[in-house]
Amino acid sequence: MSHRKSRFSRIALAVLALCCACASTSKPKGPEQIAIAYLDAQRYADALRESEKLVRMEPRNVDYRLVAARANEGAGDPERALRHLEMAEELAPENAEPVILIGELEQRRNRPDDAYVAFRRATTLAPEELRAWRGLALTAEALGFDAEAERAYARWAQLEKTQGGGP
Repeated sequence: MSHRKSRFSRIALAVLALCCACASTSKPKGPEQIAIAYLDAQRYADALRESEKLVRMEPRNVDYRLVAARANEGAGDPERALRHLEMAEELAPENAEPVILIGELEQRRNRPDDAYVAFRRATTLAPEELRAWRGLALTAEALGFDAEAERAYARWAQLEKTQGGGP
């Protein structure tokens, strides 16, 4: 009898858990959230696998391209990350985010010329984007473009003041 009671209790608990899960207002984890969770946990091989699945499912999805770029860079393939970012820029030429990410990637790769070009474009696309101005200020200074660096630093400071401190 106690075996039957124990089995019934396990079934009741399972049904209760299922009901609670179904009543939950949070969205189930989709493939993008899974890839991002792996990125946040620095599990780059897993993030790479999940993000590449996303890109294969929807090659024209800019957000998926950005996730794939992060995963590829984390996994040690900055060239492939750059290709994903360039494709995202091509898919959404009005979107500054891929351009900013290209600039940041090129900074990490110690390619200030390429970073400078990306940040210049980003400040044109998104004149209120703090990250674009920060990147432009730093790369212009690194390249010896003092007057431009000074203007970019001033704009960066102004945006920090009006936006409350940054990203």
